[in-house]
Amino acid sequence: MKQAAAVWQFRLTAIFLVGKNRSSSNLSVVRACLVFLSLLLLSVKLIAHPAVVVIDPGHGGIDRGGMPGQRLPEKPYTQDVAKRLARILDGTDDIKVVLTRTGDYFVPLPWRTAIANREVGHRAVFVSIHFNAGWRQGAYGIETYYNDSRGYRLAALIHPRVIQALGSIDRGIRHRGYFVLRRNRLPAVLVECGFLTNPAEASRITDSGYRERIARAIAAGIVRYD
Repeated sequence: MKQAAAVWQFRLTAIFLVGKNRSSSNLSVVRACLVFLSLLLLSVKLIAHPAVVVIDPGHGGIDRGGMPGQRLPEKPYTQDVAKRLARILDGTDDIKVVLTRTGDYFVPLPWRTAIANREVGHRAVFVSIHFNAGWRQGAYGIETYYNDSRGYRLAALIHPRVIQALGSIDRGIRHRGYFVLRRNRLPAVLVECGFLTNPAEASRITDSGYRERIARAIAAGIVRYD
């Protein structure tokens, strides 16, 4: 914001100089400055991204995630993707990462949103990481959930990148009133990164390289949100 304000101040100064001195040489210099400053302002806009990203690894501790009788628990995979995402974003200038849990322990839903809501006013976003489950073994693909227009904008940046990175199918960007979305004061999404109940998709999810691709795709969407 300070950079943008400075650029506009320079632009107004240049316009003032144009009005005071209309010699052709000075006009050329001033116009060149205006072009340069306009490009600088555009570059400031292009590099805009959230200052804080709250990453929420779903489940944990006594809550293993998934369905009753599900062979693969959800919680270690959400934690792994969250840690990978945090590492990627930590390598991005000026982004602070906050995790709602950093290990295998239970965090109640109100605590998760409380952690997020502490970042209100800090240009923050919230991303909850999950893996899906279904009674129909053949169900597979990527779903992303939101609860308001800000969440939808974030979902629209993340969702297609995850699908493309994984070569998976699009199960849609969907509006839901999940607690961590409904009670969140940040732009918030919940990403379902595939079905652990689908044997083929589960086999891919258990591969660390596949989870790295998930994390990188989510990060690529996050850094484009402004």
